[in-house]
This record gives sequence, structure tokens and C-alpha cells, in this order.
Amino acid sequence: MVKVVFLGTNGWFDTRTGNTICTLVETPREYIILDAGNGIHKADQYIKKKKPIYLFLSHFHLDHIAGLHVLAKFNLTNTLSIFGPRGSKKYLGDLLRRPYTTPFENLPMKAELFEIERDRPPALGVEFAPLLHSTICYGYRFAVGGRVIAYCTDTGLCPGLIKLGRDADLLICESSYLPGQTPDNWPHLRPEDAAAAAVECGTKKLALTHFDASRYPDRASRSEAQKVARRIFKPTIAARDEMALEL
Repeated sequence: MVKVVFLGTNGWFDTRTGNTICTLVETPREYIILDAGNGIHKADQYIKKKKPIYLFLSHFHLDHIAGLHVLAKFNLTNTLSIFGPRGSKKYLGDLLRRPYTTPFENLPMKAELFEIERDRPPALGVEFAPLLHSTICYGYRFAVGGRVIAYCTDTGLCPGLIKLGRDADLLICESSYLPGQTPDNWPHLRPEDAAAAAVECGTKKLALTHFDASRYPDRASRSEAQKVARRIFKPTIAARDEMALEL
């Protein structure tokens, strides 16, 4: 069994509706954390077993990495391996140090930092592909526990999204724009775009997340996004903070 918990479902900033983006996947062999928005502060509530933790960062915008500041509170015996795009060692090294926060080397758990282009965990079936965004941004695909999970956030429609989502059991995809909204020059998706991608991919289930906090202030607005997406791809859910799925 594979369990998915949405720890943060907002894009840009925290609101009463949710924290910024973070998703936890528990498999029989490991924990996988997808992005490190402020929702990551809840992760240790769900990490109860001594299995390795792999954290994958899509890109360096602050709503995806600001939660790294709270790693110092994770008094766990698990090992933590962080994977991000090229430049991770420099950019995250600049962030995870004094005077901003606890230095990376002083974290209470054993942690290592890698760049995904050079290193991938040999025990974990993971692929990555570039997405369409304003800066370097990767989506990921995991074959774990007999299931395939694709994770694509902060992107416009692009070949990488379709490649990673192909025949996945679950596609976790962003929905930053409102239904019917005309996208501007900052590449993101509307719920109908994510649903159309799910149809093209042949994925079995779609979870919308990374709702732009300025456009989606409450659960009602997210329910509307779900309703619109379901007209195109019925097995769609609008994720909310601490929602759990079992695959």
C-alpha cells in the first residue's frame, strides 16, 4: 500500500485554508516528501517508522523551499536525502546557514544534499523531466510500492507533464489559475488544463493542488475547481491540507 498525505496545498503564501505546497508519500520502504513549503512542518506527525526519507524539490521559488527552515525540529533517527535541480548545493547552502537558520550540517538528523541531474537514489524508482515555468523546474515520477505517482507543479502544459503522468496511478498536478481564467505570462494551469492533461496521460486519478492563495481563498473555490475538472476527467479531487489517499 502507498499512502499520500497533502501537508500543504497552497501556492505563494499560507492562508487559513492551507499551508504552502508539500506532499508526503509513504511506501513500504521509504517516505518521499514532495517540495518543502510551510506544510512540511507537519511531516514529523506522520513519520513514525525508521525508513529513509527522500525530499524532492521541484524548483527554488520560496513557496517550495521556505519550509526547509523547520528541518531543525525533526528530531528523527531517519536519514534524510534532499534532491533538487542543478544549483541546489549552492542555493540551498546559501539559505540553510547562519544568520538565517540552523546550518545544514547541524541538523539533528543525518542529512545529505544532492542535485538530481547527477545523483538519484539507487533504491528508489524515480524519473524527472523539465516543466514549463519561469525558471528551471522539474516534475517527478515514482514507481513505488507497486504504484506510479507523478508530481507536476508550477508548470504550463508541456511535454514533460505528459511524459511523467503517462499511465500513472495518481497524477498530482497544480491548479493555480481559476477556471476559465486567461493565463498570463507566468506559466501555470487552470483546473480544466490539468484535467485535459490527465486525459491525455491516461492517468487513473488526478489530485489538484498548489492553489494560488490569492485566487483560491477558501474550500468553496477549490470545490468549484474540482467540479470543472470533473467535467473533463471524472476521477479528480481537489486536495486540501491533511487529506490522505491510499493507493
